[in-house]
Amino acid sequence: MKSSNRLLLIFGAIIGVLIIVAIALVLTISPRDSALLPEDTPEGVVQRFLQAVKDQDYVKAYSYLSLEEPGKDGAPHKVTYEEWRTRFRQSPSREQRAWKATLGKSTIVGDIATVEVIIETFRPGGGPFENPVDTSYTLFDLKKTDGSWVITTFPGLWWLY
Repeated sequence: MKSSNRLLLIFGAIIGVLIIVAIALVLTISPRDSALLPEDTPEGVVQRFLQAVKDQDYVKAYSYLSLEEPGKDGAPHKVTYEEWRTRFRQSPSREQRAWKATLGKSTIVGDIATVEVIIETFRPGGGPFENPVDTSYTLFDLKKTDGSWVITTFPGLWWLY
């Protein structure tokens, strides 16, 4: 291999690594003083839920949920904290991915609301020309119960792994 080709290849690899590091830093460093939205709004509830998940305060995260699913007898069954937690429990051998959530469009109709959340996850290990950031959209459904908004969809938290 010619020395000029080798230098171009090394230079390209260095640029690729720098791009991946820059993206990882953007996703993992968040502003410390981001303003919390009011807790009496659907957006505020989703924001606080996501912040609790990021802080790994799963008990607090669960407090923003009101999940029901059909039981064995077909009647609605309230999903307990342990049932919810075991569905996304992280394997001890894997590290959490770097992720960032951005609130998108929200719609409120009476006591029902939908909040779109844009999830960006950093996936290291791809080639120098692959995009290490996966972007996806997740909808959170909420309902107003006793004057408070609660999340009624089952957030899978797939972006943690």
